[in-house]
Amino acid sequence: MNDLYLQASTGSRLSRASDDPSSISPVLSSRTEIAVADRHLDTISDTQDRLDILDGYLDSAESILVRAKEITVASVNGSLSEQDMETYADEVSELQAAMLDIANARVDGKYIFSGYAEKTLPFSGDPIVFNGTSDHVMVEISTGQTIQSNLTGDELFTDPNNIFSFLDDLESALNSGDTTALETSLEDLEGAADQVRVKRSEMGNINDRLDDVSTLAENLKLQMEERLSTHEDADLVEVMSGITQAEQAYEAALSVSARISQLSILNYL
Repeated sequence: MNDLYLQASTGSRLSRASDDPSSISPVLSSRTEIAVADRHLDTISDTQDRLDILDGYLDSAESILVRAKEITVASVNGSLSEQDMETYADEVSELQAAMLDIANARVDGKYIFSGYAEKTLPFSGDPIVFNGTSDHVMVEISTGQTIQSNLTGDELFTDPNNIFSFLDDLESALNSGDTTALETSLEDLEGAADQVRVKRSEMGNINDRLDDVSTLAENLKLQMEERLSTHEDADLVEVMSGITQAEQAYEAALSVSARISQLSILNYL
């Protein structure tokens, strides 16, 4: 009866291994699988958060290049005044500064485009050079499966198209009114924009893949929780019925014991 009371209070029919030795192995393995699934789900969630932040910066970088192309198109026919060209050159200088801010962006105190060198400023100098590493940070998203969780500054901003050099060339062409150089800049900027778009698409595909892996992990976790429940959880209806029967049997035993305790030798004479 005490065992039944314990099951009713805890909701578990296993308080020690001897309660059901055959259930110990599936219970332990289910708990392990659930813990692993939780760890992978946490990793996936953190990685997707970083990828969402990264996508925001890539969107801003792409917008800067689009604006630079608009300026180039407006300037390439040579019909603008010298003052207008200087105004556009000043705007391109601001665009380059904004692009550098993106390239040196930090999240939680870590530079997102520095590769493994997360505490190192990715880009600096004149001309601007890359100071980080070209390493991709790989994270485990399921047992034996890893995925890229970052972009490095060189592959995004300088290799093979050096976005900073292209913007610098555009500024110089605007200041000098060199339409031939402006035509070259237009081609260069299109290549730079494609470079950003390709990397953005790659990271978007990784994010989509993480959605799929997360769904699989959630399903596995649910299956393991159901399996664990099958072996571990007490059937409260059955337990309460057993308690009722046990209490009735206990009361009956007490009643019999009480009557027996009242008997003496005289009852047998």
